Amino acid sequence: MADDHRTDLAAPGTLSRPGKGPRIAILGAGFSGMGMAIRLKQQGFDNFTIYEKADEVGGTWRENRYPGVACDVPSHLYSFSFEPNPNWSRRYSPGGEIWDYMKHCARKYGLYPFIEFNKTITAIRHDGTEWTVDFADGSSAKADYVVSGLGGLHEPNIPDIPGLDEFKGPVFHTAQWRDDVDLSGKRIAMFGSAASAVQVVPAIVDEVSHLDLYQRTPNWVMPRQSYYYPNWLKGLFAKAPFLARLYRGFYFSMAEWRFGAFKKDENRVKATVRKVFQKHLENQVADPELRAKLTPSYPVGCKRILISDDYLPAIQKPNVDLIVDGIEGVTATGVKTKDGRDHPADVIILATGFKPFDILESIDVVGPAGTSLRDTWKNGIAAHRTMMAPGFPNFFMLLGPNSGLGHNSVILMIEAQVKYAIDLIKRAGENGQIAPRPEAAKAYDERLQHDLQDRVWASRCGAWYVDENGRNFTLYPHDVRTYIRDMREPDFTEFEITRTPQSAVI
Repeated sequence: MADDHRTDLAAPGTLSRPGKGPRIAILGAGFSGMGMAIRLKQQGFDNFTIYEKADEVGGTWRENRYPGVACDVPSHLYSFSFEPNPNWSRRYSPGGEIWDYMKHCARKYGLYPFIEFNKTITAIRHDGTEWTVDFADGSSAKADYVVSGLGGLHEPNIPDIPGLDEFKGPVFHTAQWRDDVDLSGKRIAMFGSAASAVQVVPAIVDEVSHLDLYQRTPNWVMPRQSYYYPNWLKGLFAKAPFLARLYRGFYFSMAEWRFGAFKKDENRVKATVRKVFQKHLENQVADPELRAKLTPSYPVGCKRILISDDYLPAIQKPNVDLIVDGIEGVTATGVKTKDGRDHPADVIILATGFKPFDILESIDVVGPAGTSLRDTWKNGIAAHRTMMAPGFPNFFMLLGPNSGLGHNSVILMIEAQVKYAIDLIKRAGENGQIAPRPEAAKAYDERLQHDLQDRVWASRCGAWYVDENGRNFTLYPHDVRTYIRDMREPDFTEFEITRTPQSAVI
């Protein structure tokens, strides 16, 4: 397959355009990058290259291979609208099945010849005319447009805990799972009890000798009910695609209804979620003292709502201790908690999430004026229409700031952003430089931040959605229908388009 990879954008200084349309560099071969590439091909653009740091497509679903990994959005909704999969094995498919779906899409839509694998990006710089993408191997690529498909959650969050480097056993993050570490009969210390932990714990609990689960904050855990699809139903979806679309539409509507849980004021949706949570907790946890430890004190929806049928039973097994006293530090042989106790451990697993939008920790993005995106974002991460920053022409961020969701499928957001980006590229063309006007970007951000104040995330519950100054730079404040409507057609008065000297300035 490597022989089929295109190299026309990979050679330093290459300015020729052997394909149709402007040169487009796509960063990352996850859902965002692949979605952009597929739509570009369908729109007649073929002068693009996807640069991927790994040796295969898949993004999140290639990286995260920990035991029990799965999506918390129904599979029929967590897939491209133009490429339904009638053969999902269950309501919430495991990560490996999603990765297989992505490889299928790459093959079906002929993306592999457009991908340069093992390309780790170190810098992206604009000289006033074009972008240069630099790679860790010393090579570089020239492009008229850069589309970042890196997303906001790909840098693992490694907690700053005293003594962590002194621990003698293996230490690894769930997103960097060590297949070479045998957990059988080992004492495990797991830091974190949120999204990845509720999947890992049930998957390994019967394998390990003991598991200490360190919980800083309890979570709202709802029933998952991930039933298997019978063969007759999968066959029906394959023969009658409109039924699969209706089924997808049902889950979309249900997810949109749940958005009400994120509104600050009391409403029926929030009351229903609390009732379901309480019933789930009471059905699965008989001990009132443990129930109290597992009951959040913050409003529902302020942190990510989790879904699991086997997490609560798993943490009640005799070889599991739920520890809520707080970590004082790590020793060479275990963990010391703030109550003065020492807890021996053989392996430490970090289920501590990701650093939102820390792509800038490893990638330097510099605009034509010499200003870095890192400096631009010092006073607050923001993006016009969740995709672009003033001063950085022809640079798009898929799943950029404030386009995250807590209730529905981000694939829907990606598809809306891809269409919007292509509309802007068509307008600016090969010789155009398009960027949001600063006043338009400021007005858009102020509107988003105003609307976010009426959401439950403004209650400052310590969620990763919000920075240390209380600014929410991750989530969209409305439902997906609103976003799709607002992104249907660009308002070109919000953008400044400049062209080469022989062309006019719009």
